[in-house]
Amino acid sequence: MTVERDRWQDEERFWLDGPAFYRDTMADDAVMVLPKPAGILNRPDILEIIQNAPRWDSVSFEDEIAMKHGSAFVLAYEAVAQRGDDTYRALCSSTYCEADAGWQLIAHNQVPVY
Repeated sequence: MTVERDRWQDEERFWLDGPAFYRDTMADDAVMVLPKPAGILNRPDILEIIQNAPRWDSVSFEDEIAMKHGSAFVLAYEAVAQRGDDTYRALCSSTYCEADAGWQLIAHNQVPVY
């Protein structure tokens, strides 16, 4: 697998998987910027929210951009997520950093598309 393919697979799992994946793959100092009411979150807040948040049934990515810069990897895309009959679209970016523990998510941002 390539670094890029692995990051896209990680990104998909952040949408679909539960708290264990977040704990294993998110950096200790990770931050997420999500639509209100969630807002700006650090790792403890993210883990608390994800504990009870319903997961998406599926997600696809459109208009994907991937860029590696040194020990960082940035993904930018439009997400189309499905849960039952509900569809959610958002413009997203995620930044991963290569660390001793492997690649970890350090930042994620979502802007809903209406």
